[in-house]
Amino acid sequence: MPLTQLTFQPGIDTENTETGAEGRWTNCDKVRFRKGLPQKIGGWTKLSASYYVGSARALFSWFDLDGFRYASLGTNRKVYIYRDGTNADITPLRQSNNLTSVFDTVANSANLTINHTAHGANVGDFITISNCSTANVGGIANTSIDAEYEIISVTNVDAYVIQSNETASSNNTNISNCTVEYQVSIGPNVQTFGYGWSAGAYNAGTWNTPRTTSQIDVDLGQWTLNNWGEDLILTQRNGGTFEWDTSTGLTANRATPIANAPTSSVTSVVSTETRHLICMGTEITIGTPSTQDKLFIRWSDQENYNSWQPNTTNSAGSQRLAGGSEIRAARPAKGTILVWTDTTLHSMSFVGTPFIFGFRQLGNDCGAVGLNSAIVIDDVAYWMSDGQFFRYAGAVQEIPCTVLNHVFDDINKTQFAQVYAGQNSDFSEVIWYYCSANSDQIDRYVIFNHAEGSWYFGNMERGAYLENGVYDNPIAAQFYPTSTANTISQINGLTAGRSLIYNQEVGVDADGSAITAYIESGDGDIADGENFSFINKVIPDFKNQTGNATITLKARDYPNSTRVSGEVITVSNTTPFYNSRIRGRQSSVRIESNELGSNWRFGTLRINVRPDGKR
Repeated sequence: MPLTQLTFQPGIDTENTETGAEGRWTNCDKVRFRKGLPQKIGGWTKLSASYYVGSARALFSWFDLDGFRYASLGTNRKVYIYRDGTNADITPLRQSNNLTSVFDTVANSANLTINHTAHGANVGDFITISNCSTANVGGIANTSIDAEYEIISVTNVDAYVIQSNETASSNNTNISNCTVEYQVSIGPNVQTFGYGWSAGAYNAGTWNTPRTTSQIDVDLGQWTLNNWGEDLILTQRNGGTFEWDTSTGLTANRATPIANAPTSSVTSVVSTETRHLICMGTEITIGTPSTQDKLFIRWSDQENYNSWQPNTTNSAGSQRLAGGSEIRAARPAKGTILVWTDTTLHSMSFVGTPFIFGFRQLGNDCGAVGLNSAIVIDDVAYWMSDGQFFRYAGAVQEIPCTVLNHVFDDINKTQFAQVYAGQNSDFSEVIWYYCSANSDQIDRYVIFNHAEGSWYFGNMERGAYLENGVYDNPIAAQFYPTSTANTISQINGLTAGRSLIYNQEVGVDADGSAITAYIESGDGDIADGENFSFINKVIPDFKNQTGNATITLKARDYPNSTRVSGEVITVSNTTPFYNSRIRGRQSSVRIESNELGSNWRFGTLRINVRPDGKR
């Protein structure tokens, strides 16, 4: 019989059955489509060898006026700056206090109790102690005590415990004076439910015990990062808005609160056309966090983010959105700012005095799932909603998705807030990183190729992602929850959990390790499925292949029969054909590589088929 050519449509289709997806690809990992053909994705290497404390939640990059490149990483615990191999911790302070009669020590213990009335600190917060006045604190030298610490326990509202790197030799109470700087409390690394006071109806359970069920979300720690010229603007989720001045340098230069700005907001955005700083989901009364309204929007005076109170001589103002129950995301677009709530999409456009900004609802039942779940590419917005994907290009449209069940049948909805959208302009890709159903950290991605209209997916742990522009390649951050690697600074009592930043699309390996990449097709009928057939020859077609790849043909007799795999054939760029022995009514193909340095782009597959009887 003549050779039969197997052709496949671009993209992955999981909506059909394996038999219904004839001529389609149905499964993959670490594979993308370009010009209709599948190929292995690019590799990655470390941007910086440094480890950062906490789970990555935001990435941003920009140039200063001298042309230096900066990257900022916000985690659930800290904020960092990276420039040309140099790192700095710029996490803002919430307060600094000169304390007297501070320390309690216990003989043969490295734990130190800090006595500070109404300290307001939580377990896991960071403090820095300096100017310890006593040379010897229970046997611990003051030069050792002057350091940064993670709080390991909270005794009560007036005391907490830290861990020194030395052991005390005696018991002491209320000894020495010092200065304590408290960094802002960021938040947990996962979205959780609250089970404490007010989590349920009054008198609905046993007094002084936590609830067993809850509908109250405790938001994970996140940051929104923007630039104002060469300076960085930072907004802590449900916290304050800060600035980091590039001109003061990296050394000992923390972000500081923006004067007169709201002290509790969900997110912020800079109106690039009008130069207003806008806080979303913010306070009705500035400086009073208890008045935070998650649908309320405030903006500063034009060109002056230190002026927020509206008057006749400035353009500061406010507005409350009418749709939805909370603002989830905001992104600048051409001539407008797009604002997503949990159920709606709105536009916020400059209209001039007296209203400054005008608001219009663009869509309903199309909300965003999280702070970073939306992205604007070439004036088209793309976002993940609950159970579907949307785009906006003058009108809200649901994006037809051939992998919808793969994503939303196996996604952790409690961790929707972690979803992170990005783009890879070199391949016309919109990427969403998300948590699978059994994971509380990001471990999956799904990609929409907006130029070719195809979908594909895979497994990858990336908590934050940033398109190339300032840097030559996209950069992304991965969280290692059990890592205790040294970070850019010495922190006593530091618990596990580190992040690394990677350059994406560099080479073909995973920072020196092999990448396992594969793609698998649906079932195609052999000779229309009327007869049993026998495949005895396969001619592969690869482009740009380096190293080896494997091809596995699989067959089955009926749609509900178990697939039977033929032999795994290793092919290189010099393999003209190989002989096979596989029999059935329907067949599928799997292409895979897992060697260091391997790369490939798959074209077509030709097979020799002969009849093998009819039953």
